[in-house]
Amino acid sequence: MAHMTVAVSEGVFRRSFDLLQRNLVFEKADSASFGSFTAGYDVKAHLEGGSVDLRADGTIRVKELDLRWDRLRFTLGLNIPELCVGGGCIDMPWPIPDICLPRVCIFSGDPDISISPDLAAFVAQEVSFTARLVVRYFDAALPLPSPDLCAPLRVEPPPAHNQWHIHIDPETIDVDLFDFPDIVGDLIEDALTDAVKALIPGGWVRDLILAIIGSVADLIRTLLDIPDEIEEWLSDLFNVSFGLLDSIGTVILDFFSRCNPLYRMDDPLEIMPASNGLIAVRIPVRNLSASVNDVEMVVQADVGA
Repeated sequence: MAHMTVAVSEGVFRRSFDLLQRNLVFEKADSASFGSFTAGYDVKAHLEGGSVDLRADGTIRVKELDLRWDRLRFTLGLNIPELCVGGGCIDMPWPIPDICLPRVCIFSGDPDISISPDLAAFVAQEVSFTARLVVRYFDAALPLPSPDLCAPLRVEPPPAHNQWHIHIDPETIDVDLFDFPDIVGDLIEDALTDAVKALIPGGWVRDLILAIIGSVADLIRTLLDIPDEIEEWLSDLFNVSFGLLDSIGTVILDFFSRCNPLYRMDDPLEIMPASNGLIAVRIPVRNLSASVNDVEMVVQADVGA
């Protein structure tokens, strides 16, 4: 049996990786209730840039991929306890009619207010990971798993014939925490304050209600249980409560490690196309392996009968 060795330079490897990672799109939506408020998100992101370094220990270091948000819409709804002022009557002696005070109720909705700002312009994150190459054999005769978790991530449809697939298999993935600048906290607090004030009638009713509830900003912070900065609260909500970072890491892992090979090789491999009425010449490929060093990727296989 003959042996085949193919070497791919680090530069070509980088370009192949860049072409693949450009197709990764992360899209997800979720919502949850947290007592007096509801929160949700609807996001879409892709990867750009970054550097790829082949290392002598057989690993691949991918650094500082930019996670660019095409959409980072955050929805927040507040359910404020209903508040009523006025009402009741003062009994007056006949023939003077009773004096009845007007009754005004606010915050009767569920939720009372809802805002949906798009925070994409304010958030920048980076992704880095260390990976090794892994080789998998795709047997076209076998059915795809059900459910097919790769369906939304697959760049190309599954092949109709047997192939060897060379994947990048991340060992560790680091995604920067959501870090919202001060302007985002101010933007959301201002939007919530304006929405609450819009529900309060003007004149003596507003003065009385504001005297009862105090500062609108303090009311909002109490309902959201925010001790300090809204941007810190937002970061905790995205990073911990929604677990969005874990979801991003899982998508990146599945995209590269399971769903989209960096390189493919047909089995059998065509070495001479059909021509002049003669059939194509193909040879079987066995025991394919792939590794990297600090200058190139090396693919080896046994070929022939």
